[in-house]
Amino acid sequence: MNKKWLVFAIIFLLTTIFFIPKAEAATDYGSKFFTNIALQNQNGEDTSNFKENSKVRVAYDFVITEPVVSGETMTLTIPEQLKLINFGGFPVNDAEGNTIAEATVNPTTGTITLTFTDYVNSHTDLSGSLFYNASFNSKNIQTDQVNPIVFPVKNTTQTENVYISKVSTGGGTGSPTVVFKQGRMDDKDHSTIHWTVTLNNALLPIDNAVYTDTLGSGQNLLGKATIKYRDASKKVTSTTEQPISLDKSRNFQLTIGTLSNQSVVITYDSKIIAKQKSYTNKATIAGDNLEAVSRNASVINYESGGQGVGTTPPPVTEEPPFIPAGKQPIEKIVETDFGPLEIVKDSEQNGKITVIYKVKSGDTLPGVAKKFDVTVAEIKDWNKLESGNLQTGQKLQLTIEKTLLTSITTPATPKVTSTTTVGNVVEVEAVGTLPHTGDSNPLLAFLSGLSLVFFGFTSIYKK
Repeated sequence: MNKKWLVFAIIFLLTTIFFIPKAEAATDYGSKFFTNIALQNQNGEDTSNFKENSKVRVAYDFVITEPVVSGETMTLTIPEQLKLINFGGFPVNDAEGNTIAEATVNPTTGTITLTFTDYVNSHTDLSGSLFYNASFNSKNIQTDQVNPIVFPVKNTTQTENVYISKVSTGGGTGSPTVVFKQGRMDDKDHSTIHWTVTLNNALLPIDNAVYTDTLGSGQNLLGKATIKYRDASKKVTSTTEQPISLDKSRNFQLTIGTLSNQSVVITYDSKIIAKQKSYTNKATIAGDNLEAVSRNASVINYESGGQGVGTTPPPVTEEPPFIPAGKQPIEKIVETDFGPLEIVKDSEQNGKITVIYKVKSGDTLPGVAKKFDVTVAEIKDWNKLESGNLQTGQKLQLTIEKTLLTSITTPATPKVTSTTTVGNVVEVEAVGTLPHTGDSNPLLAFLSGLSLVFFGFTSIYKK
């Protein structure tokens, strides 16, 4: 019994593995559509010479060479010689701000993945560019020499030979400063900048010290300022907070007080309100016995970015469904020099009308085209004909000038009758038709007229 259950369990497991449908992953095109890579400095200029502490801007171009759909992805791998500075995602937008793809950065795998949006479902001729910022990974480079760095392009590689020079730091510890300032973007929220100001590391005696901060463009103050007082060993002795707001000159001031063998650390945040390449602030300290000393600090925007273009295809005009000749709704039938023609109902438009012609023995496509003053190509198109062969009895749909229809229509002809009298009743009997105007036999016309005269006199005489 246990063996039976074991066999059943194995069969169930195999069925689960092989027959349960599995969701298919969206296609990842890797670097297939990326056509070129360039290394740039922070001014956006192509270069192959950097210092070991330089920030490198890696710029890519891409061209989508086959149809893609939303949810599919492109992925770039960061070379081992580089380290990403910013791990925030970014959109790749067109000029109108429509997002073509959303980029996400994975610091663990060192990859940037772009996921296509619905934009690609309704646009063609997609192309664009993107960039990311990186620093050099000191463990994987050699200074003062050329470093070959391999980048993924077109699902293969492109090698850039980069000369990386060593930075000389010089000797000594440097002079203590009176004012020093620096800033950095928040690791998670790249619209927030954290500013840090250090005052009086030189431990000068400063009477009634006042700090003035000048906030650069593209940012606004966020929250309060925190002031930490430190002793000569840089140990924090007290902390205070002060509200901050900007005046018309974009300045705010903090009252520091008299400093004696003390230093001060001020921290505050600003919020980015406009995209700029860099954000600069100015720090100034002054006192009764100290002339103003200033220091500028800048935070460079190392965010990644991209832009692209796409073409909206023209709307597709659907052709009306093809209805073969003989299946069209017919309004009436008229007699013509070429035989009866069926007039398609409600087909008259722009001085033309659609008719159905029945092919006779001996008809050819060029002959039919000549009869109705149309082209062979038009007849083929109207009737979806693949060859020029016609069959007797075949029906052809033709769109012809209405004036032509009038000229080829055969007029109705009067009947020729004979009369006889039975008692007082005159009986009339049709015996033929008058010849068409233009008939070539004059004898036929003479005999027909003579018959009418004879039957007329006979009728009068009998009365």
